[in-house]
Amino acid sequence: MTDNVILVGFMGAGKSSVGRILAARLGRCFVETDDMITAKEGLSIPEIFATRGEAYFRAAEEEALGLLARKRGDVIATGPMLAGKSREEAEALYHSREAFYRQADLTVDTVGIGVDQVAARVLRRLRSRTRVSS
Repeated sequence: MTDNVILVGFMGAGKSSVGRILAARLGRCFVETDDMITAKEGLSIPEIFATRGEAYFRAAEEEALGLLARKRGDVIATGPMLAGKSREEAEALYHSREAFYRQADLTVDTVGIGVDQVAARVLRRLRSRTRVSS
């Protein structure tokens, strides 16, 4: 497994927690796009949204992902921001992204299970996929 493992999903799905566990179990580096952005900008994600707007943040996120695409073997967690959105807006955003999430190579339903269990399921599926393609 030399490709990056990129975790996508809605806010609160556990991408960061699962990513840290998965990286440790795989012996890989863990990278969070939000950390890259905040380090570069010198502002927190909420501050970026408040002062520069969502479009600016999305461009910074795209730039971070472009840089990470050049690397191999990392576990990467992405992180969209929901601060200031109503429940209805958050639900609409989730539904607008569902088709994107379904395009993932591997999916794990995280409902009702802990981060260790999610990481174990992702790891099992990654290893099973590697055996099949080898």
